[in-house]
Amino acid sequence: MGDPWPGGDGSLVGGLLPPPTAASDGGSLLPSPLPFPPFHLPNGRVRIPVSLPPNPDFLPVQLDELDVDDELALSGATLDFTLSSLHNSAHTLIQASQATGGQDRAPLTTHESPFPLVRCTRPPAPLPLPTHLLELHFLDTGERYRTPVHGLLWALQSPLLPQLCRRFVLPSSTTSSSALLLPLVQFALPCRAAWPLLHRFLYDGSAAQLLNGLLAPPDSVLPHRNFDPRSPTTPTTTTRDAAQPLLDSLVVRLMRVREVWLDAHALELSNRHLWDTLERAYTTLVAELGEAAADLPGCAVPPRAGGGGGGGGGRGEQQADGRGASF
Repeated sequence: MGDPWPGGDGSLVGGLLPPPTAASDGGSLLPSPLPFPPFHLPNGRVRIPVSLPPNPDFLPVQLDELDVDDELALSGATLDFTLSSLHNSAHTLIQASQATGGQDRAPLTTHESPFPLVRCTRPPAPLPLPTHLLELHFLDTGERYRTPVHGLLWALQSPLLPQLCRRFVLPSSTTSSSALLLPLVQFALPCRAAWPLLHRFLYDGSAAQLLNGLLAPPDSVLPHRNFDPRSPTTPTTTTRDAAQPLLDSLVVRLMRVREVWLDAHALELSNRHLWDTLERAYTTLVAELGEAAADLPGCAVPPRAGGGGGGGGGRGEQQADGRGASF
């Protein structure tokens, strides 16, 4: 059986919808200013901060504040136990989401539901039925994706999605045995490209898998210009050309960390393993970038960027001072 996770190609479990119009979206794009500014400057240069912004320290979800199903409420299970059980079932939950069809159909409304409903096809038994249809709007690309979800898994991790914690059940007379009416819940995220990494972490809670994904070399980087024998060469240009593929690869990976950071920030995730893993990945990549760029003309590399990155204590001060590696 193949790996059911969204892959390194950036694919998602769900259906692509047409981009929103300005009228339906209110003209909104990425919020400004972002809590983690872009690396590319208006003058065409790239500035990499030597450390991440301060950890946001979001408050964790409180199980007793959620309107959960009666079975869970009466069980006495803690949030950590419930979430751990869901993480252990991650493979099965993803399979069920993939096997649910019809998520791209037009929604319908009924007075029995506070949300629009989409008539989907059920996954085969014994896969667990999804409870909601989550429509993700990626603000950097304008894309919208719908993905069937088991809502409790999301509601236990993001305080912004409490509406996903309870299964919505219509009277049996209103739907056929093969149809599955899922409430459509919309949510906006800043970044599309790195979303599969965070999506996987939300399902399995594996910091090791997330770290591997953040540090893995990209499948492709910026195109490298072909050698032109008529162009004058110097030791400087030769050195920079030789280092450019590694520099490009490291910058792409640092951008990947930034995008996961922004999506996690948008969801107000409180998982300390997540934020510690992002910091570890960023510190590692900045140190490698500093070593690769330290001797290149035109690259301004602070000493800490070339010597192992920074710890958690000075994150906010370094960010405020604007110090970073420039290219």
